[in-house]
Formats: sequence, structure tokens, C-alpha cells
Amino acid sequence: MDANSRSILGLIAEMNTRFIVPVYQRPYSWGDQQCLQLWDDILACGRQRESFHFTGSIVTIQDGTMSAEGVTPLLLIDGQQRITTITLLLIALARLAGSNTKKNLPFTREEIVDSGYLTNHFRSGEDHYKLTLSKNDHATFKSLIDNLEDPQVAVVEGSDRLLDNLSFFEHRVSVLDDVSSVWAGLQRLEVVSISLTQGQDKPQAIFESMNSTGKDLSSADLSRNFVLMAYPVEEQYDMYQTYWRPIEDILGADAYGKTFDDFIRSYFTVAYAPESMAKADVYQTFKRYVLFNGYHRNDRMKNLSLKIKRFASYYSRVTTGKVDDADVAVALHRMSLLDMPVINPLLLSLFDCYDHQVFTRDEFLGMVAMLESYLLRRAVCDCEISVLAPFVASLIARLDAVRNEDGNVVEALAAMLLNEAGSPRRFPSDAEFAHALQARDCYGFSRIFFLLAALEAKLGGGCMPLRSGWTVEHVMPLYALRNAEWAQMIGAHSERAFEETINSLGNLTLTTAAFDLLEGTFEEKLARVRGQEGDAHLAISADILESSQWGPYQIRMRTEKLTRVALSIWAIPDLPEEACRAYRPSRSAAAGEQASFADLFEAGLVEMDDVLVSANPLYPGRATVTSRGKIMLANGEMFDDPTEAYERFLTSQGAFVDGLNGWMNWRRGEGGPLLDALREGL
Repeated sequence: MDANSRSILGLIAEMNTRFIVPVYQRPYSWGDQQCLQLWDDILACGRQRESFHFTGSIVTIQDGTMSAEGVTPLLLIDGQQRITTITLLLIALARLAGSNTKKNLPFTREEIVDSGYLTNHFRSGEDHYKLTLSKNDHATFKSLIDNLEDPQVAVVEGSDRLLDNLSFFEHRVSVLDDVSSVWAGLQRLEVVSISLTQGQDKPQAIFESMNSTGKDLSSADLSRNFVLMAYPVEEQYDMYQTYWRPIEDILGADAYGKTFDDFIRSYFTVAYAPESMAKADVYQTFKRYVLFNGYHRNDRMKNLSLKIKRFASYYSRVTTGKVDDADVAVALHRMSLLDMPVINPLLLSLFDCYDHQVFTRDEFLGMVAMLESYLLRRAVCDCEISVLAPFVASLIARLDAVRNEDGNVVEALAAMLLNEAGSPRRFPSDAEFAHALQARDCYGFSRIFFLLAALEAKLGGGCMPLRSGWTVEHVMPLYALRNAEWAQMIGAHSERAFEETINSLGNLTLTTAAFDLLEGTFEEKLARVRGQEGDAHLAISADILESSQWGPYQIRMRTEKLTRVALSIWAIPDLPEEACRAYRPSRSAAAGEQASFADLFEAGLVEMDDVLVSANPLYPGRATVTSRGKIMLANGEMFDDPTEAYERFLTSQGAFVDGLNGWMNWRRGEGGPLLDALREGL
């Protein structure tokens, strides 16, 4: 590695070199905020004249050998955003100089174009261009240089970010009184230029450590780079195009960075089940998963990429509902409207079973409907939500075991949900669900739109109304007590009766009105429920429109009716007790799960002076079993529990990883069984 301080323009203009953005890098992504910060720094530096401004580091590594035309290709490991943005500013200055709108400029169009800032003037082909971008940015950026050299060449559309930022700088320089300050500021920008040696330095490690300036890399960027950097430079493009780019396309190129974290966390919840990955650092988990499973060896990254691609396809279908089968699409669309992403890992696992024909299409639809009932009932009954993530992870592991034994996964899922009766993970009974629907404040319920839309679909025999264009409407308005007509319909003890029924399910419906009318007569409310002339009113509102008055009695009757409909939509599984018992953990299994390290020592499965070896290749280390059955780390600290010992061991290694199970990370001896396997034997 060679590092030195350089003028960034001097670095760019160095003779017979060109910078290449590797295929694994994210596209150009700087926005107005980053461009404005760079612009302000350049102006401040240019106006002070005597100072220089440090703008971070540029990390490169030589890409193969010198070309036939004598140009050395340098891969940009870090700094592509800054170099690209500065190049856009240079193009803006060259265009300004070429248009002759300003006199006495300290630079000319020819100087910028031909002096090595934008091109290697006497070289052809790709060697002609000082900077080569990747993906969709490549054609647009190349055409900007071509257009500058020959205005007859059209600029290629495709990278809006490049064109928007060029326009940003063109506007800024056009309205500036003293453009010389920009040119002076550019001369005074300095960077630390770090040149890596192929085969000696580790670009990925440096890349990770330098993710601290500009616009931070996402977990998606880091994970992609980690995969591609496992291959020689000459193989990275094919690896990206064939194996990783399809993952980006499936998740959606525009939203890839935002959705990758959620997707990969769902994927690892499946992969690590029954461990819960809710709080795990996505990139570090990804990296640990690759190294722990040996995917970085023997060209196995391709196998991993294909597996991730398959699960990305499941994730896309689960979150968008875009499936060829209309019934499956509706079922997944309903789940997405319910907005309970905690269930997504289980849906991915079930989709994988469905894809491998573990169960039929109708059985898959039945399980999705069962999970919708489970989640909706729990939401209505205000059941604790924090228990769901670890419960979902445990369900995935237990169902996977049933699948591996060729068991009935459909029956197993129903039994596992029903067996949680009386626990925080329970499937609320009909009685609990009905009581909650009739007693709770439904207007304040976060999923009231979903509830009403699903009731409408059931009563009307059609599709669920989409959220856009519909609002939740009180029939008896919130300010009803101010109106004599409403007060008469409410009757005796009006304030109490109003409070008991105003936000109940029976007083709510859906309308196309833009907002909930807070006051108004019953006739005005009926007009809103009825909708515009010619519109078909919703089936859920039929009994409202048929009423001559609307008070507590009518509201209670409608609440009871809608509750009965809800019970028919979100049914609880009907499974014989013997089937439930078959999937209920036995006492011996429960005892095995609760076995302590002391139990293993007492049973002779681990003995004094046995060496415990860290099973994680990222954190190699050892511990020793003492004469009293404790785990002693190298620093002399002793623990009774493998997880506590492993967490302390990780801390001693400078790692801060939550959620790792020590039983799954300590082996008895080099290459020996995991402590978890010994515990299962006990």
C-alpha cells in the first residue's frame, strides 16, 4: 500500500491513467446536499487563496496490466462519488467557457478537455476517457464527454442523477460573478491517494473501514462488494451480471438499497432459525454467514447468490403480491395491507416449501389465511407484538424439522399456533376476539381500514377497496352531542351512551369523502355514505342506508353483525386434540431444551480440561472446562452459561454481536460436536 497527499486535479490528470468504477460499486448517488457541500467547500477554499481543503481519501488498485495504448487502468475502491462529481463540475466549466458568456476566464474549454482532466487526448476507445462509470451511468457519462468534444453527439438519457447534478453546477457557475474562485478552489482540493497492491492488500477491509464520509454505503452495497471482491478483477463483471444483478432486479433497482436490509434480515431469520435476527447488523451478519458456511471458498459464492436470488423472488412476491396465480396474489395482497412484516420470514419459508411442492396450492392459501387470522386477531386483541419475532423464528425451525421428516407441515403449523393457548403467543379464541371487536375503540385501531375493507370484500363478494380514495367515516359524528337531532336519537344518558358507541365498530364505515365529517345531520351523513349519484354504495353500509335513525341501539346491532362476519373471515383452525398433542413438545424435549452446561458436565458429556473451540471462523478462540464444570476463558474469567461465556469472548475480541447463541458457537474440541448437539443427546 502506498499513501500520499495529492491535489485531486493532479491525481485525475495524471498522464496515461484512467479510473474505472468497478461493477460491484453502487451507481452514482450524490444528491443536492452532497453537491452543495462540495460547492461551498470549493468556493471557500478558492476565495481564501492561501488555504487548502482536505476532501477525504481516494483508494485505487491497478486493474490488470497497462493497455496496448500505454494507459494504466485503476479501479476506484473508494472515492467514485467525489471524482465523478468534480468531473461534472469540470464539464460545467468547460461548457461555460465554450459558450463565451464570460470574459477573462482563468481556464478555457480546450484546457479542461485536453489537459487530462476529462480525457487522455491522444488515446482512443475506452482509454480515451479519464473516468469510466458502471451500470446505467456508463453510457450517459461517456456521452457527456463526447458531446463536449463534438456538440453533434447527443447526450444519452438514462442516469438522471448525473444529468441533474450537471444542471446543478451549470446553474451555479452561470450566476456566479467571479468564476475564477471556483477554478482556484478546485486547484486547492487535496486528498490522500492510497494505491493498493494487487494480491497483497485487502480492498474489502479498507473499503469497509472508509465507509465514513459522503453518503454512507448501505448494507446492500457492502454485501454486494463483499461477494464480488471474492473474485479476481477480470471475473467480477461476469459474476455481477450473471449472479448478483438478478437479485437487484428482483428487489427493484430503485428501491434495492432500502429493501435489501429487510429482505436479507428475513432471509437470515430463515437461515438461522430458531435464532431471531431482528436486531442484528445486516452486513456483519451477511459476512459472518458467508465465512462460517465456507461460501467464500471453491467458487461457492455463485451457489449462495443463486439461493439468495430464489429467496429474493419469494420476498418480492410476498411484499408486492405480484404472482401469476390470482388467488395467491389476493392472499398476499391482503397480507401486505395488514402490514405485519414480522411474519415475512415465515412466509418466505412457506413459499420455499410451496415451490418445492411440499404442499398443494390450496394448502398454501389455507396457511396464508390462517396466518392472516392469527395476526389480525392478535392485533384486535392488543396482544404483545414483541414476542412475535422470536416465535416466528422458532416456527420456521420446527416446521423445517417437520418438512425434513416428510410430516404434514399444514397440520403442524395449525397445531403449533393452537398449542400457544394461554401464553403471550396465543391464537386469540373466538370469545376473546369477539369481545375485543365489540368493546374496543375501533376508530383508534391502527388497522381499522384493513378490517373494514376485508368486511366489505366478504359482504360484497368482491375485492378489498384500495386505501387510496377511501376514508374511515363515523356515521354518528364526533360532535353529535352539539346537535339536537342527534341528541334525541342517542336518547337518555346521552353522554355515556355517546362515549360507549362513538368509536365502536358498528358506527364506522368507508366513504369516498376526503375527510370524516365531524358534525352534520343524519341525512348529511347518509348522503356521504351513499356516495355520488350513480356510484354503487358499499355492502358494509347497507344497513346504515336502510335505517330511519341512528343511535346506540342500531350501532350495537351493527357491531354484533360485523363481529359475526369477522369471526367467519378470520376463523381459528379446527384441529383435533390428538393432532395438537402430536406437535406439543414432550416433557423430555422440554427438559433437553432447559438443560444447563452443568447438566452436561454431570452427565460426562464434557469433562475437566476439555477445550471448547469457537466455531465461528471470524473469531477463533478457545476456552477450558474447569474441575467444577465452569467455562474458563483465556483471560481467566469463568462462566456457567455458554452464551454468557461466548458474549464475553466476543467482547474480548473487539466484536459486539448481539443475539448469538453460545450453544451453537462452542465446539467440544477441534472439529468436535457443538454443545447444542451434546445437549440434544442429553
